[in-house]
Amino acid sequence: MKFRLEDILPEGRAKIYEQQPSWLDERLAGEEKKDFGFQGPIHIRLTLNRSGRVVTAKSRIEAQMNWICARCLESFSHVVISEITSIFKPRPDHPFPEEVELNREDAETDFYDGDEVDLTELIQDQVLLAFPPKVLCKAECRGLCPTCGKNRNREACDCREDSMDPRFSVLKALRLK
Repeated sequence: MKFRLEDILPEGRAKIYEQQPSWLDERLAGEEKKDFGFQGPIHIRLTLNRSGRVVTAKSRIEAQMNWICARCLESFSHVVISEITSIFKPRPDHPFPEEVELNREDAETDFYDGDEVDLTELIQDQVLLAFPPKVLCKAECRGLCPTCGKNRNREACDCREDSMDPRFSVLKALRLK
């Protein structure tokens, strides 16, 4: 997803991509156990605008995915959607000072070399950062019973909720003054 500056017209440029999940394989190489999978291609919509040598890139990604719920271990399908705006400026010739205080605009700014802006890593990061930190099939998922292992979303069990780990039973006798 490289764009030459001269190809980004004053009125902007829009481009739509479909990337296969294998496009992320190199970035996910360290993932030994995946609790997700893509159901199809990753849909990417880019809108680029240029003011001089400053490029503004607006991107929207959408991917239909299969997940495994962190509470009940059931698989389910969910669409991941993310929209971001980034600013690209030419890389400065002088090195940055060792300590710099960043503001919000700095956090949204990236740099490019030469006359070409490469959005590949930015879009790959956007896809990966759109993954939820804890995947739940639904917010009110009741999970598995820690005693019998039944899925509490589907059936009730007769296990006692207040069962205590036997290793902590000696703490019952502890009295504080």
